[in-house]
Formats: sequence, C-alpha cells, structure tokens
Amino acid sequence: MAINQVTASISFDYKGQNFLLKNEINIDNIISHDDFFNSVYVFIAQENNIDIYSYQFEIMIDQNIVFSNEKGCATGCVINGDLDINMLRDKYQTSEYLSKIDSIIRKNIPQEKRSKEVKKALIEAYLLGKKSR
Repeated sequence: MAINQVTASISFDYKGQNFLLKNEINIDNIISHDDFFNSVYVFIAQENNIDIYSYQFEIMIDQNIVFSNEKGCATGCVINGDLDINMLRDKYQTSEYLSKIDSIIRKNIPQEKRSKEVKKALIEAYLLGKKSR
C-alpha cells in the first residue's frame, strides 16, 4: 500500500525565538477527523512538545500551515503550499476503493485469469457507482 503523507511546516515567533516546525503527517491517521487542519496543528504541537493549552500554541495556530512533499493519495493536492482537503479526501477514498478492488480480484480470480481488463472493468464499475450517488 502506498504511503499517504505530506510534510507540514509552521513558522512563528514566540518570546523572541523563531520556531520552524516541520513534521511528516500520515494522512491515514487523520483524514477522517472532522477538523483536519486543527488535527495537523495539534499533531505538530505534540511532536514538538508544545502544550496545546499554552499561549505558544495559540500563537502557532494563528499561522498558516505550509504543505509540501506530498506522497501517495496526497500527490497533486498541494498547490502553492496550500492543501486542497476536498481533493485529498476524494483521492483518499478512491485509493481505498482501488485497494479493495485489488483485494477482491486476488481473492476471487485465479492468478492465471487476472488481467488489466478485469481490473479496468472493476474500476469503471466503481466509478460509475460513485457518480450515481
């Protein structure tokens, strides 16, 4: 399975010191959170020993998160440092279904009968079902 991650960076000044925090975010761990971006702030704070009830955290969350180095389903979802969360969620869901399709193929179709055409047909069926919702 592909690694679904993105690098999140936040820069801010606190008590005369400049902080440049940069962490790899595993999309799989937080994609389902209702407030994705708040989850990123909390994750970065915890990874950098910043108390989420502190004034330093308040200063941090007033800054924009800059995203980069996207991998897996996040590829193409970062534009000029901004993360398109709707595109990311859509691509994540699609990648989850494609993984399930691969599993169904492996489980139900013998190796010698598997083909690109079978996979393509199942993907098309999935996409057709997705459009009809």
